[in-house]
Amino acid sequence: MTKKDYLSERQEKKRSTARGIAAITVFIIIFIGVIIRIAIRPGMNAGALSSLPSGNEAFEIARDFIKPTWKSADSKFPDDEYKFVKNSDSVYVVTSYFNTNNNYGTAVKTNFTATLKYNGGTMSNQQNWTLVNLEEH
Repeated sequence: MTKKDYLSERQEKKRSTARGIAAITVFIIIFIGVIIRIAIRPGMNAGALSSLPSGNEAFEIARDFIKPTWKSADSKFPDDEYKFVKNSDSVYVVTSYFNTNNNYGTAVKTNFTATLKYNGGTMSNQQNWTLVNLEEH
């Protein structure tokens, strides 16, 4: 083997190694970009890969559905006194109450159960939810 063959072979190996390292570096950069995008995606809450609403978000939407149906403008909802159950197919059943004053100024407590279906999209947007059933107790 001559010296020229050895040098040209060595340069070819360097080029091939440099191309391989460049390809691996590009792959790593793309992979890290995808992971970061998944991690900071809006609507992520209750877990790394879960995009379903929490009970608190379902309660907020239930309040938004109930407020216009109730005639009293001074209805007060509790901030954290609610129960919820998540059924299959993104159906949430929220049970809570609100206080209002009747015509005589007496406080009235009204219990309710709202069945909501989450249709996808932004969780805080009422248009992405459907009120399936609303019961007063």
